[in-house]
Amino acid sequence: MSPELVNPWIGIAFAVVPVLLVGWLILKKPVFWFMVVLIAVGLGYLHTTGAAEELGNMILTEVNNIYPTGIEPTGAAEPAAMESAPSQNEAPDTGSTSPVTTVPAQ
Repeated sequence: MSPELVNPWIGIAFAVVPVLLVGWLILKKPVFWFMVVLIAVGLGYLHTTGAAEELGNMILTEVNNIYPTGIEPTGAAEPAAMESAPSQNEAPDTGSTSPVTTVPAQ
């Protein structure tokens, strides 16, 4: 199995297994099955947003620091370049050349 397919599954397993175990020990059957459905909906959201892969990459990075596994994190984003904030002397560009008029509150 390629690392691109492994990373989201590691993140999903890391998020689900502890919650299911604790829920199975504590909750009654109907409430437990309701929790399983809610977890499935939440995992679908995590998978579509890419959070499961990010979690898998984070886990693989930490595991590779301790035990080299040969599976490298994939899809890790480069840090975004920081834009400098306008200085106090510069006026922010509002995109409009006309002066702004305000109406007093009544």
